[in-house]
Amino acid sequence: MPFLLALHIINCGLIFLVQGQNLYLSTKFMYGNVIFAWTTSNYSFYDVQLTRDTTKDPWTRVSDTQYTVRDALLYDSITINVRTPGSVVDNKETYNVVKIKTKVGDTVNLSWTALFFPTAGQYNVFHTYKENRTIFSVRSSGVRYGGNNQSTKYTYLTRPFTSTNIMFEIRDITLDDAGYYNGGSWAGAAWSGGGVVLIVHNKPSRPRITGDLDVEVNNTIPLTCSSQSTLAPDYYSRLVTLSYTWFVNETKIDRETRENLRLYVTRNLKYNQYSCTATETDIESDRSDTVHINPLYGPDRIKITPEPVLNVNGNLTVREGETIGPFVCTADCNPPCNISWKVKDPDGFSDALSEMRTLMQQAVQRNMQLFRCIAHWKDKMFQKSIQLDVQYLDISTIYINDVSSSNVEVSENATLRISCHVDGNPTPTLRLSRVQADTELDERQGAWLNYTIDTAQCTDTDTYRCRGTSTGFNNREKVFSINVPCNTSFDSRGNFKSTYGSKSGLDTTVNVAVPIIANPHPQASDFTWIGPLHEPVSARITICIGDVAYRHTIRSSLPVKDRIFFGSYTLSYKGEIITEITINPEDDETSRPYIVAIALLSFLLGLTWLIVALVVIYKRRYHSVHQNSKHGDESIQPEEALNMTQQYDDVHDMVADQLEAQNMSQDYDDVQATVAEGNYTNANGDNTVVEDSYTELGRRDPETPYEELKA
Repeated sequence: MPFLLALHIINCGLIFLVQGQNLYLSTKFMYGNVIFAWTTSNYSFYDVQLTRDTTKDPWTRVSDTQYTVRDALLYDSITINVRTPGSVVDNKETYNVVKIKTKVGDTVNLSWTALFFPTAGQYNVFHTYKENRTIFSVRSSGVRYGGNNQSTKYTYLTRPFTSTNIMFEIRDITLDDAGYYNGGSWAGAAWSGGGVVLIVHNKPSRPRITGDLDVEVNNTIPLTCSSQSTLAPDYYSRLVTLSYTWFVNETKIDRETRENLRLYVTRNLKYNQYSCTATETDIESDRSDTVHINPLYGPDRIKITPEPVLNVNGNLTVREGETIGPFVCTADCNPPCNISWKVKDPDGFSDALSEMRTLMQQAVQRNMQLFRCIAHWKDKMFQKSIQLDVQYLDISTIYINDVSSSNVEVSENATLRISCHVDGNPTPTLRLSRVQADTELDERQGAWLNYTIDTAQCTDTDTYRCRGTSTGFNNREKVFSINVPCNTSFDSRGNFKSTYGSKSGLDTTVNVAVPIIANPHPQASDFTWIGPLHEPVSARITICIGDVAYRHTIRSSLPVKDRIFFGSYTLSYKGEIITEITINPEDDETSRPYIVAIALLSFLLGLTWLIVALVVIYKRRYHSVHQNSKHGDESIQPEEALNMTQQYDDVHDMVADQLEAQNMSQDYDDVQATVAEGNYTNANGDNTVVEDSYTELGRRDPETPYEELKA
């Protein structure tokens, strides 16, 4: 059964369609490589054979659904043959790699044959290298160069414009003109076949000679001439091999075309100068800088200038970051021997910052132990060292519970381990202190100070300081914070008053201050005062933040409107009792019996005056009636007189009852006002506030009932 093999060569090639069995293959050209990929679920492997130009590769079995041909621009043609498992049917197609080579500054013509001129009437020419862009468009009416009718870079040469023979000119070639050129009615059509790759040549980069130039005599050394191809595109430049030309004292060295030149070192080489060039496709690079060989021999002794000033231990004392040098190392050699500077640290020796014999001025690091000047010649070696005593003092490093941190929150009652590390030479003195509490916790001589709090409390919340000190250095310290959250509780160490004295009145309040410990500080709305009647008290509550994060003061204004507000008060936070206070009256309680006695006496005196007033009124009434009868002013019958007498008695009884009730009520009010300042408890047990205003007994005129009756 035949199958379909679809092969797409993108960027430099054609799209093939080969009859096959349910096999579809697509190809991409990327960075000089051709990638053949197919999608099918019918087979687990495939047999692939490539023919590059005239060289046929052996069959290759692949389990993947793709195959990559690398460096496709090395060949003029690539033929691919794909077989499915068990099939002997060859599915071949040949891809011709079209390449045109030119140089920077030249003019070149590019051409290919399109399959057809687009029926839409527009054919676009694309250039792909660092980006994919349209350089011009062709219509039957003419050419448009990026929106213009004329171009200083391109000229379309084919006539008529609808011809499938595509030819155009590119002037003033640059490296950016390299890449793939093809055309079509849209960008995807540019990969449908045809097109060319433009390769632009240029001078190789200017070479640089590297190698060990300071060599002992009688040794062979290599010199390397390093250069790079600059032709474009870059995926083609990687395939180019450069050739080299070596010169000694401006004379070409015959038969030396390789990158490396090997020299046998003698004393006479010190007079020679070496240089080189690189060549690519008949284009030669600029000449490299010249180098000199320095033969080494004859070490004798070593001297360091100027001579370092050493301490009593034979070391050069210097602080970290300070500079030393330059120091010049010389040896009695002829000619100068191979002198190098080394620096030693805990990992061993390494090259120091130096030029030839001179140790350059450089900043000293703490891990530097010594600088050593070494002179070599054959099997002899002389050396001289400058031993260093590097002094330094680091900034503190803090570890909280073995974790490096500067701010930490620790649970209440948890273990708190504070470790302070300060590295220094000489050994520093470490001090750990609390900033807000202004307390020094510990002091140690050494690099480490460890301090442990077995059970962290809210009162351990503070800003801490670890300070390292050493003679001659500024103090190095680290400030860090420790926060221990805790629930709200009474502060037994705070200033607290539990008993208050006060008068009572509508505008009377008692200001109460309760110290608490809480972290973070609580909200005033979460506090409640419960009064003597076991009910919440309407009090104004504010929170005063203390000078430390965990100490605060709850300030409250408790109203004392009357005597029922005297007694015990309880402060609660979210239902939990914090503390209690007591508010007592300030007046003398022993005077109450006397006040009651005076009130009773006043009541009895009021009754006496009432009786006397009634007798006087009766007598006057009786006398008036008798006189009227006697003088004949008005005839009064006994029955009528009896009725008048009865009416008088009724009025008298009514007035007497009213006066008695009023006097008794007034006397009771006087007694209650004296005893409880207007407070009493009714039969139902309710507390009632009674105003202090009342009417005195002496204010009412005893003759008033009679005058009203007469009227």
